[in-house]
Amino acid sequence: MPSPAAIPSGETGRRPFLKGRFLIGANLTHSLTPDEDLGSHWSVSPVIRNTPRRLGWGPSFGLSGYTGDIVAPVNGQKTTIGEIRIRPLMGGISYSIGGGPLRTSFSLVGGYAFASATITTALPPGTAASIDITDAWVVRPNVGLTYALTRRLAIIGSVGYVYTNPTITITVNQQDQGPRRLSGTFRSDYVSITVGTAVSIF
Repeated sequence: MPSPAAIPSGETGRRPFLKGRFLIGANLTHSLTPDEDLGSHWSVSPVIRNTPRRLGWGPSFGLSGYTGDIVAPVNGQKTTIGEIRIRPLMGGISYSIGGGPLRTSFSLVGGYAFASATITTALPPGTAASIDITDAWVVRPNVGLTYALTRRLAIIGSVGYVYTNPTITITVNQQDQGPRRLSGTFRSDYVSITVGTAVSIF
């Protein structure tokens, strides 16, 4: 039997937590944005993050993203013309509480968001459109839950607020009206809700 000193803090008499240092898996993500011209939907995305093995303060990093529809006026009507993707790379600090198989982590991370946009809708004849989007800085406060099913498998979930405002430029060219350009910092900050599974490695 191991001595009390050999048992990690918070594990004595309880079910042990994850063994590895990192979590890799997949999330089902829903992103809610306040801008009516940026739609939101559920998506599946990979997740890589550190395992909250220690209680208290520790480092945190995040690889997450947002995929949403973008709306612009075509023939006088608001039309979904394309899709934008925002992929932040973030690092910062976290504070973890809990015991046994469950950890709750409060984190604040920041970094840089890489953005891209594509036209996904077949527009009416004589109409063409393009979308340009810039990269931008990003910050995210977040609350995350990690529940260890085994020493290597976990259920993960989180609720976070991602603040980033890249500049989006939309050009719609109609034969009878000529080109029309819309440009600005759309409210592309969003609330991110995720749930998924991950494997603890290393």
